[in-house]
Amino acid sequence: MISRVISRDDELLVALRMSGFEGVWCAEASDLHEAFQKALEDKNIGMIILNEKDFRELEEEVLAVKEKKRSPFICTLPGRDGYSEDDFILKYVREAIGVKLD
Repeated sequence: MISRVISRDDELLVALRMSGFEGVWCAEASDLHEAFQKALEDKNIGMIILNEKDFRELEEEVLAVKEKKRSPFICTLPGRDGYSEDDFILKYVREAIGVKLD
């Protein structure tokens, strides 16, 4: 199984490529959607890595995949300044399992 980085952020892509990850740079949002669909179709990909901004663009598709499929694992990394939302993890847990944490 391999990991694939899909990003419109060239700095993130270069950094992860230097760490040994394969990656796809997308210039437009349409390229991002196309690369994500191709990654889902590739049975050799075990993990897809997105940054938070790209996750927001693909959020509906990502959540649909997480609800229906077990693989690939989809990981979201924060941007340079950290997550844009303070309660990102709590919101994610609440959406994933339906439990409100205080």
